Amino acid sequence: MPHLFNRMTSLTVKVHTAAENAVIGNALQSITDNRAHCNYKLIFDYMFFHILLLIPESLISLYNQNTTDLLLSSVFMICLLSGLLLLKKGVSTKTVSIVATLTTLLLPMASSFFNNQETSAPYIMIWLLSIMFCFITTNLVTTLFMGVLVCGYLYLTTWLSIHQITLFPSAGHTSNMIAYSAPLMSGLYILFLIRVLGAHYRNIFIFEEKLSLQKQKQHSSLLNQHLTKQFIILKGLSRSGKSKYLDGNKELLEACLGEIEKQCESAIDYLDAGRLPEN
Repeated sequence: MPHLFNRMTSLTVKVHTAAENAVIGNALQSITDNRAHCNYKLIFDYMFFHILLLIPESLISLYNQNTTDLLLSSVFMICLLSGLLLLKKGVSTKTVSIVATLTTLLLPMASSFFNNQETSAPYIMIWLLSIMFCFITTNLVTTLFMGVLVCGYLYLTTWLSIHQITLFPSAGHTSNMIAYSAPLMSGLYILFLIRVLGAHYRNIFIFEEKLSLQKQKQHSSLLNQHLTKQFIILKGLSRSGKSKYLDGNKELLEACLGEIEKQCESAIDYLDAGRLPEN
């Protein structure tokens, strides 16, 4: 069993890497902004792993002979693949994000509505994940609009439940099926959350750390250049002071010593404060 799990994990990683290179490989190579780079990877991961989640969902629907969910899963798959195609063609990440968010909001709503208006944990989780994804990749106004859609649907299902109105009862959607499938799908969505959003923030931290190290190296290099310049000046002043001392010119000697002291203080200030000179 562990060997089979390792093989499945290895296969998933290989498929993910190949698909990522095919869809956003060229875009990632041309992007210089770290945050845009992370957003591209997040959008791809969000749609890619949603496609993988459709596999167990479809198997559960097939086992329970739930034709409604099977049909919606097919539409779900087509919409997600279309989103990946838009991303590959260079459509703006904001547009693709809105398409992905609407797909992962509206189709689960349709599934819930046609399955006795069910609002169990897996449905709530996918809606929350969609709203979080929308907030990260778009803006606050769009996210609030998506939130209003979810709240409006939940209000509708509550109203139907209070008035005991049953619409579109589904024979393949029973309480026993919910009891068995809900924990499994909830666990898969937790893994989805860890893999997609967790990896996104990990990538941001890695990029920020690399950027910080790069800035430190550049700063150290410039600081070394200025200190080298200071020491070259000191070397020249010491030679000039020596010649003035041998010539007996005390005024110029004192001027050289004063300049040497000034340059030494300047170099010490650079080292203590870690700042580069203004000029």
